[in-house]
Amino acid sequence: MKNKGLFVVMAKVDPKQEEAFNRWYDEDHMPKALNRFPGVISGRRYKFQDGGDGYNYMALYEFESEDKLHETMKSEALQGLIREFDAAFGEVKRRRMLATEIKTFITR
Repeated sequence: MKNKGLFVVMAKVDPKQEEAFNRWYDEDHMPKALNRFPGVISGRRYKFQDGGDGYNYMALYEFESEDKLHETMKSEALQGLIREFDAAFGEVKRRRMLATEIKTFITR
């Protein structure tokens, strides 16, 4: 079984933009990403309560494999969504990170 890939995007959103940003991300951006990224399994969004190094939002995209993660990073689908993000909220500071799953632990 291949290890899953994880794409993390953190954003620093001005409080005056949060309502519009959250509506756009939930209703437009995230659904498009989940429909366009090859091998994506899920997407999740979080608002930092503590830490975050100045960033206040985080999105996690889980991929079926590290190969699919890297395929997405080179894809026109990602570049198109970045252009859309920049057009809508280009002033929002972002940080991207990639990770590979090492092991999964599940509680019941």
